[in-house]
Amino acid sequence: MASLMNGPKTGAEPALLKVKEVARIIGFRPSPVEYLRSKIRKLHIHVVTHPHQDHLTGLKDVCEEFKPGILWHCGRYFKPDPVFDDWTYYEKLCKGQFSFCTPGAIAAGDRFTVGDSTINVLGPKQPFLEGTVDDVNNNGIILSIVTGNSHVLISGDTQEEQWSEIDVRSVSGVSVFLASHHGRESGLSERVLRAARPQRIVISDGEPADTDATDKYRRFAPVSTTRENNVVVRPASAAVA
Repeated sequence: MASLMNGPKTGAEPALLKVKEVARIIGFRPSPVEYLRSKIRKLHIHVVTHPHQDHLTGLKDVCEEFKPGILWHCGRYFKPDPVFDDWTYYEKLCKGQFSFCTPGAIAAGDRFTVGDSTINVLGPKQPFLEGTVDDVNNNGIILSIVTGNSHVLISGDTQEEQWSEIDVRSVSGVSVFLASHHGRESGLSERVLRAARPQRIVISDGEPADTDATDKYRRFAPVSTTRENNVVVRPASAAVA
C-alpha cells in the first residue's frame, strides 16, 4: 500500500519515504492513520500495489480519514478466502462506489506527473501473468518515481516471474530501492539489483521470515529496515536516517 500526498506538516517523520510531493509509507507503528494525521494535510492519490491483506490493512481507516481523490490499483481481480473488511472496502473503491474517490487501474507504460515528480509504471504488464508461484504478487504495481536526481523504486511484492518481464534499463540509477516482498528471497532479483545500482535499500518488515534475504541485499547496497528503526529518506542533499 502506498500513498501520494502533498507533503508533511512539521516535526519528525518516521517511516516516511518522500520525494518532494511524492511519498511512500514504508513502515508505520502502530497505525497508518495515527501516523499520517500529524504529518499530512491532504492525501491525493492512494496506491494499492496488490490486494493481499498485509497491503490492505488500514485501508478503510485511511480513506475515511483523508478521503483520497484517486485510487490506483493493479486491475486484476482477486477475492481472498476468507473475505476481510478492508478487502470489501477495497472492492467498493475499485467499483467507484465512493463519491470522493475516482479509481483507476494502472499498468506498465503509464506515466504521470505529480508536482516535480515523474512516475513511470513498470508493472503489471498486460496481459496479466498467469500460472506463476503467486499470481497476485506477480501482477502488482511497480513504480519508478523520479524527482530531479532522486529515483525511488517501489516494487510491491514482485517475485521472479514479474521481475523477469522488466526492462532493466528502466530501473538504472536508483537512489532508494524498496525491497520486494518484505526483503524475502522470493522477491530478490540479482539481475534487477545489478542494473539498479541502488544507493540505499529499504526493507519494510516485522520479524524476519525464514527466507529473509537481508544479508544478500547488503551485497548490493547499505540496507535500512523498519524492524531495526523507523526509516526516513529525503531527496537531493538530505541524508538517509
